[in-house]
Amino acid sequence: MTFDTQDSGTTPVRHFRFQGSGKSYFLIWLINILLTIITLGLYLPWALVRARRYFYANTELDGARFSWHATGRSVFVGWLCMLVLYAVFIINIVHGNIALQLCMMALFLIFFPWLITQGLRYQFLMTEINGIRFSFYASPLRAWWVMIGCPLLIVAAAIIVFSFFTTSALSSGSYTTIFTMIGIGTLVLLLGVAIMQGVYAAQWFGMLVNNLQYGKLKFSGEFSIKKCITIIVLSMLLFVPFIAIALYITIPAFFMLSQYASAVGDNPEQLAMLMGPFYGKLIFSYLIYIVGAIMCYIFAFVKLRNYLYSQLALEGDIRFSSTVTLGRVFWIFITNFLLCTVTLFLAWPWAKVRFTRYLLENTYLHGDLSSLPLENHDQQPAKDPANLLARGLAFYPALF
Repeated sequence: MTFDTQDSGTTPVRHFRFQGSGKSYFLIWLINILLTIITLGLYLPWALVRARRYFYANTELDGARFSWHATGRSVFVGWLCMLVLYAVFIINIVHGNIALQLCMMALFLIFFPWLITQGLRYQFLMTEINGIRFSFYASPLRAWWVMIGCPLLIVAAAIIVFSFFTTSALSSGSYTTIFTMIGIGTLVLLLGVAIMQGVYAAQWFGMLVNNLQYGKLKFSGEFSIKKCITIIVLSMLLFVPFIAIALYITIPAFFMLSQYASAVGDNPEQLAMLMGPFYGKLIFSYLIYIVGAIMCYIFAFVKLRNYLYSQLALEGDIRFSSTVTLGRVFWIFITNFLLCTVTLFLAWPWAKVRFTRYLLENTYLHGDLSSLPLENHDQQPAKDPANLLARGLAFYPALF
């Protein structure tokens, strides 16, 4: 385990390590796929549990390794309950039971955030290191507001503003005013989406971290909505040049294609010949768009991850940090994608291990864990039907 000190020379700094390998994970991955195919998908919950146990068991901090105690049977029961509910919903659709459909949709909107938090609770209760388990509990009302209430409110406000600009533009009668107002409305709508994502990220991090425990020690963190919105807006601005280039290529091509179509009339063979260069430009512009989307996502991922860990703390003066970089993450993503494509995804285990190792080796813990008064909690997963259903969501991503 790497051991270092901060500039003050008094606080130890340790980073996480991943001790697994692509070769060892490949065998697990291959067996999981084969058994899942043979059992027509029934083995999938056990496959996912087995894969996660492998990554936890090979994640090391200060000489200790994590473990995950969830079982495939628990996840399978949760999925089975979801399947039954889905079947009931489909039956209602087939028989035209509108009232029951609306009731089920309403119940889903009301209780889904609670199910997510209960799935996270089960996920953390099953996670252990140094003989101490984690725990998580969030208020159902808080979870609903963070996951559904607040995002819907912001999006609704953005749509109302966009509708106002669009209506004003169409009633003006001037083409210049129409394009200007619709353009402004679109920017407002995009800004509203960025604000929604930023607010959601800040509130999600706050809800997750401030309700998380390690044994009886509590995690904490203060997350700025302004900071998260800024990161999301910058990531969207990063996407703008790629969209502009793609439009610069495709719009003239579409214009020329319309002229060709008028010139050749109803002759499909001539039109097909003239469309050859157009397809090349369309594919090229689409690739530019995809690269831009990847860059946008990676920027947001890296900046939010580094910010999240910089604000994360544990009782006993333990802090965290992340040093992942845009260039390195982009390089790993692109080379992993190319490697998986060339090998028909047989290299997926190596790609996943490679990315996991990079993330962990750039995640640091500042402080002395051995000096903490570690004491396990006595909490156990609930076994009522609703919580059994929530266990099917045990793979919902938490920290990243």
